[in-house]
Amino acid sequence: MPSAASGSPTHTSLLRTEAERRARLLTVRDTTVELDLTEPASFTSTTTISFDCTEPGESTFVDFKGVELWSATLNGRLVDLAGWRRGRLPLSGLESQNTLVISGLMAYSSDGEGLHRHVDPADKQTYLYAMSFLDAGPRWFACFDQPDLKSPYTFEVRAPEDWTVLGNGPSRRISPGRWRIRSPHPLSTYFVTLVAGPYLSVHDTYVDGEGEPIRLGLHVRASLGEHLEAEAADMFAVTKECFDYYHRTFGIRYPFGDYHQAFVPDFNAGAMENPGCVTFRDTFVFRARATEAERASRAGVIAHEMAHQWFGDLVTMRWWDDLWLNESFAEYMAHRCCTEVTRYPLWTEFGIVRKSWGSAADQSPSTHPVAGNGSVDAESALQDFDGISYAKGAALLKQLVAFVSDEVFLSGLRHYFETHAFANAELADLLGAWTDAGAVGLDEWAAQWLRTSGMDTILVERAAEQGPASAAGEVAVVRRVPPAGSGADRTHAIEVAGFDPYGAEQGRAAIRLGTSPETIHLPRSALLVPDAGDDTWAKIRFGEDAWALLPSVLSGRPPAATRVVVYNAIRDAVRDAELDPATALDVVCSSIAGEPADVVVAAMLRFARESLAGRYAPAAARAARLASVHATARAVLLAAGAGSDRQLVGFRATIASSEDLGELNAWLAGADLPPGIRLDPELIWAVTERIAMLGGDPDIIDRVLTADRSASAQVHAARARAGRPDPAAKEAAWQILTRPSELSAYEVYATAEGFFLPWQQSVTEPYVRRYFAEIGETATFRTGWALGRASMLTFPIDASAQALGLAETALSRPDLAAPIRRSIADGTDELRRALTARSRWPA
Repeated sequence: MPSAASGSPTHTSLLRTEAERRARLLTVRDTTVELDLTEPASFTSTTTISFDCTEPGESTFVDFKGVELWSATLNGRLVDLAGWRRGRLPLSGLESQNTLVISGLMAYSSDGEGLHRHVDPADKQTYLYAMSFLDAGPRWFACFDQPDLKSPYTFEVRAPEDWTVLGNGPSRRISPGRWRIRSPHPLSTYFVTLVAGPYLSVHDTYVDGEGEPIRLGLHVRASLGEHLEAEAADMFAVTKECFDYYHRTFGIRYPFGDYHQAFVPDFNAGAMENPGCVTFRDTFVFRARATEAERASRAGVIAHEMAHQWFGDLVTMRWWDDLWLNESFAEYMAHRCCTEVTRYPLWTEFGIVRKSWGSAADQSPSTHPVAGNGSVDAESALQDFDGISYAKGAALLKQLVAFVSDEVFLSGLRHYFETHAFANAELADLLGAWTDAGAVGLDEWAAQWLRTSGMDTILVERAAEQGPASAAGEVAVVRRVPPAGSGADRTHAIEVAGFDPYGAEQGRAAIRLGTSPETIHLPRSALLVPDAGDDTWAKIRFGEDAWALLPSVLSGRPPAATRVVVYNAIRDAVRDAELDPATALDVVCSSIAGEPADVVVAAMLRFARESLAGRYAPAAARAARLASVHATARAVLLAAGAGSDRQLVGFRATIASSEDLGELNAWLAGADLPPGIRLDPELIWAVTERIAMLGGDPDIIDRVLTADRSASAQVHAARARAGRPDPAAKEAAWQILTRPSELSAYEVYATAEGFFLPWQQSVTEPYVRRYFAEIGETATFRTGWALGRASMLTFPIDASAQALGLAETALSRPDLAAPIRRSIADGTDELRRALTARSRWPA
């Protein structure tokens, strides 16, 4: 073996100033990566980078985060390996044209970043995939790791002969066990990928309007093969419909050759938009019965990642501050695309699921503007990769379309794509494209909407004095209240609607609400709802007296968008301690059984269980409130047709809220099941987890695991073990959470989800102090996404008031890693909100 240098176990995150200097200095002409994946413990990586330098004689650095650095040559001369520190190798004496060759030993990951290795417990087969996003690319190949140093890539891969190897371009087997992949266009480092293993594949072809074909592929682990066969037709149909829509809407054909969608294990995100080879979490290949709403959610992710082939892949942001140029647009276009051309209308899902996620982020201490966050390095940019970048940005784009018109919006996008294809761009470039298309006032719009944080509140009040026509109509005043200290002066294009006590709409008025209140005239109504079309980004209030009207109004089934606005207002008001959680629970339990949308029913029953009967409820009231949730879930179950999606939604919620071990054990044995319910693997594990968490038979986990040896089962078992109300079980789980572990990232996350349960405080109370004392040390063996997610899921969100002091002390530590700091800051905010509600309404 060649002599080797060993790198530091920690790595330096790229500064924006460093990226700007390196971009001015370098142009990457070509990159070739040679990988040997034939050994199970580690792999070798040799990278050849051809690049130009604008200032010969200058120096720079290349990113390499391997285990050992074996050799490096620059223009044929050896580079001093002793300079390799913290994932960087200095390069000096650059010439106008340069060739860099770096070779080393790399480690497979188990955290979903870099080149991830998964051994499927079902058949012991090995599967690999690469996730290069935000600092992870150098964990498997040397590169200048920043979005604006694009390069064409060639991969030469040696792998076991029975494997399939896929990547960002057409993949060709050149001999047994040897593959070559060449990307047809330059790529940013963060979306370079590789998928390798004995994957099972299904293929199809999409033919565009000009008769040109695009080869399609779906790929999964062999153990999920039968499930892929069952789901492939739906996924291919959505893929083709999205291609039609985006080709027509953007005016530029998909440019990256084949279009593979690989469903891979242990994937942290929902999916990743790697050009030509999108990676998804493999839970989207349903191994159990799925509802139409769940298939709709999957369709949205497929459409989202395909939109990225234009937003992000064709035109890429220059720096991570403009991440929203990727995510907000993909989020908006995916929901629009699915609603317009697939069988899956998604705006209700956007309102009740996605906007709720973004709303919580925008009201937390870590809130930030959509754009222009001033991220000084890549790691800090990762902390802004949240519901604001996705859902808030998408909601603002809905507002922008109302502001500039759909024609101007789409025309500007086409101009933007044509001008910056295969290159990088900034927010100013996009605003300029819209301005050229006819938009006016965009700089002010961007300043108020994109560069400020927090949510306005929109409230409606009936005028104190009504005129002589009050018998037929009424006058109301709509006001906008900006978030405290923001100074944001936003204009909202919304509709205000009035409803009678039984949900019948009486009238609607379209307004543009800015600094000054707007006066509207509507027929006399029992309830006035601002933003009745769910068109803007704001908290909605309709007066304290309105809460009691909501059950009867909702029972009349006003439009879906209005119902979403009302339910979101309930959630926001509870979080802000403006609405008694007991009152909110009464509203939800009185109205949700009649809600037509399954995605709304599932979301609100979960909110009722986890928040209204959980963290926001006084301890003494929780049992009774959970019983109310359970009764509501059972009512949904019993009212639904046998075998219907609604029945499945109700049964899942009934399991999750049950405290009847006898009934749960009977169900697990297949007895007394509601007609139309058939236990599948996921339902079996749902019942098993609930039994474990209620203190049932401790051996039940292993018995179920014996019958189900899948990777999914391992994750369920980890959650069930952590959830057992037993000191020994909690200590074993704690070791997994706070010490290096051989478990997959998913098993660690599941362990965190099962640990701090509201009804187990007597067992978990000692670990509250330990969390704040020990969680910081997890940064010594976890990084990136895994570090932040594990610390966030472990946070003792239901702790007592004493935890606030511990949290504040932890946040004062200067050495706290950024992902952990954000997890503690946001968790502390949620804990404080819950404590405020409990103290205000103690019974």
